[in-house]
Amino acid sequence: MKEISTHIDLVKEALEEWLSSENASLQESKEKTISEGLFSLQDVEHQLSVFRKNLASNDIEQWIDRAGLNDQLNARGQKVLCLHAGNLPLVGFQTAVGTILAGADYYGKLSQKDPYLLASFLDEVKKQNPNQEIQFSTDLESFRNLEADKVVFAGSDESVPEVKEKIREFNAATSSAKYIVRTAKYSVCFLGKVNTANIKKLTEAMLRYGGKGCRSVAAVVSEHKLDKVKGELEKSIQEYWKENPQHKKPGPNLRYKYAYNYALDKSQLWLQDFLIQESEGMPGSDFTVNWMQGDLKKIEQLKQRYGAKIQSIYTAGKKVSGFDVEDLKYAQSPFLYWKPDGMDTIEQLIEESS
Repeated sequence: MKEISTHIDLVKEALEEWLSSENASLQESKEKTISEGLFSLQDVEHQLSVFRKNLASNDIEQWIDRAGLNDQLNARGQKVLCLHAGNLPLVGFQTAVGTILAGADYYGKLSQKDPYLLASFLDEVKKQNPNQEIQFSTDLESFRNLEADKVVFAGSDESVPEVKEKIREFNAATSSAKYIVRTAKYSVCFLGKVNTANIKKLTEAMLRYGGKGCRSVAAVVSEHKLDKVKGELEKSIQEYWKENPQHKKPGPNLRYKYAYNYALDKSQLWLQDFLIQESEGMPGSDFTVNWMQGDLKKIEQLKQRYGAKIQSIYTAGKKVSGFDVEDLKYAQSPFLYWKPDGMDTIEQLIEESS
């Protein structure tokens, strides 16, 4: 591996070239993604705009410093198998970038739900840095007998044993391989002042990608009841859907839930097949957000009950101490060095590697 500074420059060059509006490969991957109905144009463009801001804000350099990556401490010589999810466009991008920056040999199992976008980036990396091993496929069997040293994948707790068994079947990882598993499911917002700016941030955090990402707000804790903010929320959501048409519709179970809430006279807001309801705990279905009246005690109760399933706690207009929180405005526009499940990808890969 070249000196880390030279290596980082090559990765940055690949990123800059790939994110260019003139990059034919990226444009083709976008067109395929959208024409096949995998993701909406708005969601794809949103992800790409976030990555452009990350690059312009020197997030890569900050990530390197935070993780402690250097010429002595890196992941060169390691085979890292990354099993990427496909619930959001380019959801595996950060993992891929972190693995490549760390200097490891990257082997990526791409999701069939998002097979084009990440592949176009990886092709650009191979072009800019041909000496680093970069392989990818949508078929796990392509990595038969790989014997990877580390495996990174995201999924539910229930899926972990099945994934590990499949990897053993293909001998895709060594028997002593380290598994970096991510199972966080949703995030929480501790809402302070109810004003137009905060409601707009909350709308984006709830509705982007249909609310299906682990950084998406699935529960709101506020000193106000839902009825007090329904008017402002409804206006904000209607404006959001005009700019970001919903790409996929939820199933009929949401209509049943709405009818059930109505029968119980439970406060709720249903717009464009997205349900916000006054209810305790986390929602049991997609396209649903639970609204709870409460304070920091309620946040603590949620943390104790759901533990690692909660990715992040956001705040808007509310001072908080004693909690690890993020600003709500970054919910769907995170820094490149944000920590899925509280784990830094690069740190995990270079650990015990020196």
